[in-house]
Amino acid sequence: MDRSLLLIPALVLSSGLIGCTQQPVSQQDSAPPFVFRSLDLNQRRKDGKRDWDLSSPEARYDLSSRTVRARRPTGVLYNDNQPSFRISAELATVLNDGEMVILEGQVQLKQLQDQTVLIRGDRLVWRPAEERMVMDQNPEALDETSRLMAKRLTLIQSSNTLRFEGPTQLLRWTQHRQPDMEPDTEIRASKGRWNLETGELGVRGPVRALRRKNLTVTASALQGNTQQGFLDLIQPVRLEQKDGAINAGTTRWNLAEQRLRSFAPFQGKRQDATATGDGFVIDETATTVIISKACQLTQPGESLKAHRCSWNWVTNRVVADGDVVLRRQDPDQETRAPRMEGQLGSREGVRFGSTGQRVQSSIRFRPDQSRSAPPSSRPRVSF
Repeated sequence: MDRSLLLIPALVLSSGLIGCTQQPVSQQDSAPPFVFRSLDLNQRRKDGKRDWDLSSPEARYDLSSRTVRARRPTGVLYNDNQPSFRISAELATVLNDGEMVILEGQVQLKQLQDQTVLIRGDRLVWRPAEERMVMDQNPEALDETSRLMAKRLTLIQSSNTLRFEGPTQLLRWTQHRQPDMEPDTEIRASKGRWNLETGELGVRGPVRALRRKNLTVTASALQGNTQQGFLDLIQPVRLEQKDGAINAGTTRWNLAEQRLRSFAPFQGKRQDATATGDGFVIDETATTVIISKACQLTQPGESLKAHRCSWNWVTNRVVADGDVVLRRQDPDQETRAPRMEGQLGSREGVRFGSTGQRVQSSIRFRPDQSRSAPPSSRPRVSF
């Protein structure tokens, strides 16, 4: 792409630099650079639209190497003739009249549209002709709720895409990013892409996330959208919390609503009890796991089937709805009801149905136990 670079010095500080006195060849070769009180660099695209501006209160220009060195540079990047990023640093080196720009020291690249992301670090290498900016020293990207840290960040200006290379760490706060508070979620992965215009996010795995120090999530990869506030954990997915774990398929994590939802079959285990079903919802605010379809709970000596189940991991309350069937081995008992309620670890038995609902229960004794069957003990864990 053909571009034109305009170099506009405001005032030359050293009058000796523009004198007409003949100098020896050795002195001409080592002549000091031009020093400008202020400097403006402006570059346009082939179609005449603005590309970028860069200004500095003090700069030096070396004629032999065509190199500009500027202090406290600031600038603007344009997209379709509109300001898209504001840029600043402590030092700037412009090589070959704008072929390459190197920014160093507290480099900041702030998005002026869409998500208003701030990209910052200690060094940025910018090749305007390639529309590519690489931050390779302590790079990070921040928005209202997140902080992304990686080994290397690359901004592709043509697509407004930020590529990050690992190891990568993504910190996220539920409401607003607060540097003095620990994040609600910490995600570690390798590399990926983040579209700063649409919010689309794609991360290569393996992915490991820690949620409020009590829920650990692993997945093969991650996709999502930061503007819409969700992440899709790509299967196989494993969720671990306290004494329990769930092995699941692809799961959507809605960070704003604090919910994890999956429509794929799963298997869960807590101590000596297991749970299976076709999909689940974990509601973090209600501390509840809901098995959406084909619920089946199993533990030593008994099992329960229902259309839908829910379990509160704080109160240990379990509720099953829809053609509920509870089977126990000792004695051989089967109970059917529209609804059952119970509590894990409770010795108060289980409540079947509601007022006015029919409950069917049958007990089958073995022949050798029919004469002197011992009284059945209440289950250690009941539904």
